[in-house]
Amino acid sequence: MPIQLSIWERRDSGRRETMGNIALELCRLCRKSEGITSTRFYWSGSDEIVFLFEGEAAALDTPDQKILADYAWLGFVLADQASQILNKRLIDPKTGLQIYRIAGRYG
Repeated sequence: MPIQLSIWERRDSGRRETMGNIALELCRLCRKSEGITSTRFYWSGSDEIVFLFEGEAAALDTPDQKILADYAWLGFVLADQASQILNKRLIDPKTGLQIYRIAGRYG
């Protein structure tokens, strides 16, 4: 099952408390989405938050329509507080091998 890794760094004008509250609300909201199995955030320093979302690829690509408006609003509030410095999709070995084979590679 894929994992979405995202790292956000606080802007000079950003507030740590606001960042933390928005991160918590974003995780709670995304947990309600069908296909999302785990949402967590971590502080990796005093100015950096790391998000780890785990779920089906389609669910990670597009927020559930039921939460889309709140998701977008929280995203804008977070962007006012922090800059996204990394966003990566991590896939499990089985899926990686399947993609490799679909691409015509077998060796």
